[in-house]
Amino acid sequence: MTHPRPVRVRFAPSPTGHLHVGGARTAIFNWLFAKSHDGSFILRIEDTDQQRSTRESEAMVLDDLRWLDLHWDEGPEAGGIHGPYRQSERMEIYGGMARELLQSGRAYHCFCDEEMLERKRKESEEAKQPPHYDLTCWKLGPEERRQKAEAGDKSVVRFHVPKEAGASFDGDVHIDDLIRGEIVWKKESLGDFILLRSDGMPTYNFSVVVDDHLMEISHVIRAEEHLTNTHRQVLIYRAMNWPVPEFAHVSLILGEDRTKLSKRHGATSVSQYAEDGFLPAAMLNYLALLGWSPPDGKEIFTATEAIAHFSLDRVNAAPAVFDAQKLLWMNGQYLRQMPSSTLRRQISRELEMADLVTGGGAAAEEWLDEAVDLVQKGADKMSQLRPALMFLFHFDAAAAVTDPEISPLIADSDTRIVIDALHRDLSERGGPVTAEEYQALAERVKIASGAQGKKLFMPIRVAVTGSLHGPELARTFPLLEKGSRTPGIARVLSPLERVEAFRAALG
Repeated sequence: MTHPRPVRVRFAPSPTGHLHVGGARTAIFNWLFAKSHDGSFILRIEDTDQQRSTRESEAMVLDDLRWLDLHWDEGPEAGGIHGPYRQSERMEIYGGMARELLQSGRAYHCFCDEEMLERKRKESEEAKQPPHYDLTCWKLGPEERRQKAEAGDKSVVRFHVPKEAGASFDGDVHIDDLIRGEIVWKKESLGDFILLRSDGMPTYNFSVVVDDHLMEISHVIRAEEHLTNTHRQVLIYRAMNWPVPEFAHVSLILGEDRTKLSKRHGATSVSQYAEDGFLPAAMLNYLALLGWSPPDGKEIFTATEAIAHFSLDRVNAAPAVFDAQKLLWMNGQYLRQMPSSTLRRQISRELEMADLVTGGGAAAEEWLDEAVDLVQKGADKMSQLRPALMFLFHFDAAAAVTDPEISPLIADSDTRIVIDALHRDLSERGGPVTAEEYQALAERVKIASGAQGKKLFMPIRVAVTGSLHGPELARTFPLLEKGSRTPGIARVLSPLERVEAFRAALG
């Protein structure tokens, strides 16, 4: 689909903390839409809330976007001809635009204080009328306004919603939302609203329209909670004789109990998922599927594939449910497809800090690649890899012997026969360094002990790993044997040393 003007979209977070997954999904939709139309993705920081907005929070949001690999074409750090890209640095622009509206008669100074406005609100409620501003200051003559201003009376700047006969433009608003279809607001539903507060700070509705126009935004793709603002914003566009962008309001993200996603549902910020071991590609993939589906029905896809297929007409207007288990499953799919060498590079720093890796030679890297590959299939998150590897570096025979889950196995007299046969073979022949050598070892122990099946393999597993569960023994035995001889790898006990320790713990 072609568009009459270049596609330019923006993501405009308020920097009050880390990026919420709902905001991240909105950013992803904007980014995909821009890239699918060879357009521009602009990042604008809406930091006019001086009480809550901080540069530290802005840095967090930028880090979260970079982690997701969402790179902006214009914005903080990237620059661009439409800057500055922080609203706090655009105050003079908003003031100038407000003066234009005042001069054209589309806006006016309102001198009503909060106490007076509260009284008016209560009067409207008692009269069962909409709580709209009653136009007191709109009706003031030029001289009265001048006198109040000269007297130092504080004022806000209000936009006048045209309702009277003969108004220069209609106060009714109609949009064709690209996700929700036709939406109509009647002028009677809206009262005159504030553009500039008494301290000169712009309201959200005013600043966002000014910025979107000056930054040449063609499409406003945002959360549905902003839908109620659209009536006011379109009226400002009309008053300034500016082209109105196309709107697309994305549904809310709900928890599995179908209430708005919040902290009580678990992690809600991108950074929490990053710290917990989720992969950015999996996170982008999953969030893209919250409300959108590719035409080929695939659930696992690359960012490039998503760009090729993304369109707003496939975005669902119904709320999307955040399924933490599906995200975990999807992350596991991505994790298991990654080369072990890539994963090793990502966790090697942790292993070095724990003194488990003391050198970075080729032999150590090769052994670690094999170790990661061994546990990779059983992990769903990056954070599970290091714990999964720990059995290679730490073997606590005493803890294994007293483990309630293992106790029934130890109580079986046949277990000791298998372990003794295993010990003799390892002492005489040494540990296996290939899967084939391990299979030959297991066959010899089977013949020597007379055990088979679980009676054979469970004692072998417990005596060498300290657990009833774990990766396949045909790969574990060679890995332990090699690890015990590899320079740069912290002390890894060989299969023989482990069996000896286990027999000693048995007494």
